[in-house]
Amino acid sequence: MQIHLKPGQRRQPKQLRSRLMVETIVEAAGQIFAESGYELATTNQIAERAGISIGSLYQYFPNKDSLIFEVQKTHREELLRSLKLAIADSRHLSFREAIKVVVHASLDSHSKHPKLHAAFEEWIPFSTKLIDRTRFEEDMVLLITDFLKERQLVSDNARLKPAVFVIMNMCRSVIHAFLYAGQAECDREEIVSHLTDSVLGCLRSLESPGMEMSSD
Repeated sequence: MQIHLKPGQRRQPKQLRSRLMVETIVEAAGQIFAESGYELATTNQIAERAGISIGSLYQYFPNKDSLIFEVQKTHREELLRSLKLAIADSRHLSFREAIKVVVHASLDSHSKHPKLHAAFEEWIPFSTKLIDRTRFEEDMVLLITDFLKERQLVSDNARLKPAVFVIMNMCRSVIHAFLYAGQAECDREEIVSHLTDSVLGCLRSLESPGMEMSSD
């Protein structure tokens, strides 16, 4: 499958009316991709759902790749916002409870659009070079690192980096697997509890000298 678009290669809306139309198109695209999957979804369906002509859609999104790229970008921004709010709200809690709050927030954010993730996975194998993961990954690493440093539980930055890498990918893999399996197959609270314990396990070897990481 040939890719015809590089990230960011589309017309940018300048006026308020145009920005609102682009938001409507992206929302409609997310709905169609979730309902039909990437391969079966069409730009005509998306334009119809957005209530605009196909010509108006093509002014800002030249093809389907550009649409799902923007939908995924919006989803990632929503995820980062939800995690930042969860971290802020959990500062008064014990470390274990704070981790649970953050894991719950990630799961809640993903659960809002479970079918959309299947569309992302369907598209990614064909379009890997199109996805700009770098900035999102960097933002996520910074968010998790700051969360841990606020607790003053970790002093060795060199050892923290691989631990954060493991935590990020472990949580992402488990949460995505949970979405695909469905809540009928797994108990949500048990999944969150296991993930929380696993995160704590990754961090125990990084405790600062003389400091014991509480699991309370």
